[in-house]
Amino acid sequence: MISTLRSWFRPAWPHAFIAGFVALQLLLPLHYYLVRRDEHDERFAWRMFSSTRSLACDVELRVDDRPIELGREFHDAWIAIARRGRRTVVEAMAARLCKQHPGSTVTAFLTCKPVRGEPYSVGGFDLCTIPRL
Repeated sequence: MISTLRSWFRPAWPHAFIAGFVALQLLLPLHYYLVRRDEHDERFAWRMFSSTRSLACDVELRVDDRPIELGREFHDAWIAIARRGRRTVVEAMAARLCKQHPGSTVTAFLTCKPVRGEPYSVGGFDLCTIPRL
């Protein structure tokens, strides 16, 4: 009888922690489908062999219509991620250039070639005044 009572009053926090952890692992990938801003950001998603990962983009940043050499201004990892079409990274790169060159016009041009479908372009406007692609 006493052992039965002890089992009823055992702390519930380990069970709640495990249940919360499992729920988080199941719900976190839903972010990809429900609230993401960047359609090419596949972190925490259930998409192992996605064609989005194979997207190839040409990235060009300009300050006052002068092309910027990306390798001199940004880390190789940023450039590689931007070439996968990650718009938030290109926006962050443009924001950094806006800080370095106040009062200048910073434009970004992305020309992307998906595995399926037609190539498309994004950008071409001042990202210092409109900071989102």
